[in-house]
Amino acid sequence: MSFSFDQSREPTIHYDPLANRDIFLAPRRADRPNDLLNRPQEDCPFCRENAGLTPDPVQQWPAADSLDWKSRIIPNAYPVVEMKPSGHTRDAADSSVPHQKIVHASGVHEVVIESPLHIESVLEVPFNDWVGVWKLCQYRMEQLSTNPEIAWAMIFKNGGIQAGASLAHVHSQLIAIDRIPPTISTKCQQVIRQPNLFENILSEAKSENRIVHTYKSFVAIVPSAPRQPFEVWLIRNEPSCFFHTEPHSQMEEVAHFTQQFVASLNKLIPSASYNWWLHQFPFVPSPSLNKAAAHWHWHLEV
Repeated sequence: MSFSFDQSREPTIHYDPLANRDIFLAPRRADRPNDLLNRPQEDCPFCRENAGLTPDPVQQWPAADSLDWKSRIIPNAYPVVEMKPSGHTRDAADSSVPHQKIVHASGVHEVVIESPLHIESVLEVPFNDWVGVWKLCQYRMEQLSTNPEIAWAMIFKNGGIQAGASLAHVHSQLIAIDRIPPTISTKCQQVIRQPNLFENILSEAKSENRIVHTYKSFVAIVPSAPRQPFEVWLIRNEPSCFFHTEPHSQMEEVAHFTQQFVASLNKLIPSASYNWWLHQFPFVPSPSLNKAAAHWHWHLEV
């Protein structure tokens, strides 16, 4: 018996037809540092005093030319996707169209550094600065939404070593790609079949006493079929396709929810690891998926 392995170091997307999902393979990510617990502050590339160790920011807050930044977004040194040469157009195909088994990934992969200080938890970030992180992500999402080579984008966080973090310094990540993931296509198709799906999810959560907190613009619920213990979703309470088009004032609610979730989880399990993912509508959906736009509620799954 012999095995052959692709020796290419280029990132690729592999389609799993059984589970209807995309798997990102990026061999170079094996080269990233894995010293979450033992990297000294003086060597941390995310600290303000070591900014020269990272690429120039693509966006930062409060000002692009300020050395006194509070949060910034930089290219990921070990990306799961890389942008193809200019001229490549985004793929608005939905999951009903046969997928190629392997395609070269195209897009951007960035790191959101959530504080210039060497801190490990979002709970250590002052609330106003934490709101600023979410506003910064809105600015970047707005930029990416106008890029003709980007079809969809997400923000995600690996909080803690068991969640996949490789550096202790508080940060999250942003990925934008030229195709619509099957997971998002499937959600869109479900909304097309059931236009009131999100409203029904919120209504059932209320009737079954699964509402965690109600905000002016969002509702935090325990999903009816959680995949992990303590899973919570923050759902926009009205139809809304995109995170970046919301008023900046709503980011206070998102910031409050995320910090309160981590605080509550830490009370139950000190220093617990967690993940969250932002699921929004495709920037340019296929004609078939566009029918879901009027009924979509963007949401954060934690």
